[in-house]
Amino acid sequence: FFTTFLLVFAAVSLFVGTFLILNTFSILVAQRSQEIALYRALGAGRRQVTRSVLTEAFVVGLLGATLGLVLGLGVAQLLKVAFAAFGLDIGPGGLVLEPRTVAIAYLVGVAVTVAAAYIPARRAARVPPVAAMRDEVALPQAPRSLHAGLGGALAVAGAVALGAGLFLDTSLRAELVGAGITAVFLGIALLAPVLAGPLVRVIAAGYPRMFGTVGRLARENALRNPRRTAATASALMIGLALVSAMAVIGESTNESIDVALEDDLTADFVISNAVGQPFSTNVAAEVAAVDGVAEVAQVRWQAGQVAGDDANIAALDPPAFSKAVRLDVTDGDTDLGSSGTLVSTALAEREQLVVGDRLTVTLPAGDRELDVAGIFADNPVVGSDVVIGFGVLEAGGVSPADSFVYVVQGPGADPARTRSSLEEITAGLPTVTVKDQDAFDEEQRAPVNRLLSLVYALLGLAVLIAVLGIVNTLALSMMERTREVGLLRAVGMSRPQLRAMVRWESVAIAVLGAVLGIVLGVVFGVALQSALSGEGLQVLAIPWARLAGFVMLAALVGVLAAVWPARRAAKLDVLRAITTE
Repeated sequence: FFTTFLLVFAAVSLFVGTFLILNTFSILVAQRSQEIALYRALGAGRRQVTRSVLTEAFVVGLLGATLGLVLGLGVAQLLKVAFAAFGLDIGPGGLVLEPRTVAIAYLVGVAVTVAAAYIPARRAARVPPVAAMRDEVALPQAPRSLHAGLGGALAVAGAVALGAGLFLDTSLRAELVGAGITAVFLGIALLAPVLAGPLVRVIAAGYPRMFGTVGRLARENALRNPRRTAATASALMIGLALVSAMAVIGESTNESIDVALEDDLTADFVISNAVGQPFSTNVAAEVAAVDGVAEVAQVRWQAGQVAGDDANIAALDPPAFSKAVRLDVTDGDTDLGSSGTLVSTALAEREQLVVGDRLTVTLPAGDRELDVAGIFADNPVVGSDVVIGFGVLEAGGVSPADSFVYVVQGPGADPARTRSSLEEITAGLPTVTVKDQDAFDEEQRAPVNRLLSLVYALLGLAVLIAVLGIVNTLALSMMERTREVGLLRAVGMSRPQLRAMVRWESVAIAVLGAVLGIVLGVVFGVALQSALSGEGLQVLAIPWARLAGFVMLAALVGVLAAVWPARRAAKLDVLRAITTE
């Protein structure tokens, strides 16, 4: 689980980093276009120019992989501490650095850098030798219609795959949804240069009115090179799309928990182990003897197999359980006898089961053939698609131990007094706790919120890379526009005005990435909620306030990312800047 979990975020960070590398080499090659034209005029072939850029990328990738490997050890230690803080302690052992880790780090680091630099290298190779005689050399660019065509085709194909995964009855739903999301991501990234112009005009529409000439210049600078603006914004788009999708899934999960407990849980108190382990059945026996307690419903969970597939199996007494949790039996009855079972509607549809059929359930002691006594409506509080009796579970080799005990008060009972009696019973078991409905609801939310916090922290690394991309692009852009900056200063632009111009250009780029990312994230979040609706994620909830906060955070990111490039541009010597070629 940990390996897969972390590799997914490593892949996301590499994908984001690819945009940074691509942008960097595109700007560097553009700045050296005159030099490249001279090489071509002196006899350098296209392959030689391409190889020279790729060799530079290889060296940069080698250096980056070395630094990344060293920094990765530090990040690994921090993640280990973070996992422990979120309740996911992976053990007391030290960090393990295997030779294959070093090899993969260098292989991936160099390969990603060289691959990202390939397009700028090919573009540099297409500079004609005759361009050396011109004052300015413009690198050949792929037509925008090509971006629109490829991006549109990928986005449409991704949408079709996403729809097929969500709405078709197929065993490849997860694969189709994953492939659809990836294709839509790539399609929007390719369409970004086409979308950048109109979106930036909307985002920066108020700049001239609010900031005058400085605002107008900032807007025009952001619009000057839509490809560069889009590539810079795309890195932030990916990070915020994933963050927004997880925000939608997290909010939907919490709302689904609330609705499920509100609709299905009728018990007044729930007794469970805080660390998720089963506890002695003596607790339930003592609770049943407490004054004011009308019903006690025990639930035991056991990992096993159902019809050959891994499953979580619930053991309970249906009549008692029905008084604590709503159990809607749509067909058959709850009389399990000595060899009966209840199955959920979802399992019955999947396995084509009806009342009277036989179902194979595998427990530690072996296979048991059980009769389907009834079919119940899907219920997340039950926590399983299969319900068996306590006798079947014990005969299957599982010692009696409760996972949950639901307590129902009698009419007129004092909740405070009942709770006090229950807490006296569990006082000798520090990890076993007594909760009312509100506290139980909060406990069920807690793991979701912890996991979300961890996901946000890891995705924050991808967002950090995107921020570095904005800083990098602005810094290189200022170098590219050195003469222009000098002319602006010469005609009266002050240093604060210059810094403001760079800052608002950066904000426009960051908000562009945020808008694209959040729109995509909401679409993906809604799609994933729909795909998981049969797994208990029944309520769609979109955290609009949090998403608005992401946009504000992106604007702040733009402000912070512009600090160093703006200060550097403001410190340029005016006369030297004007004479720069």
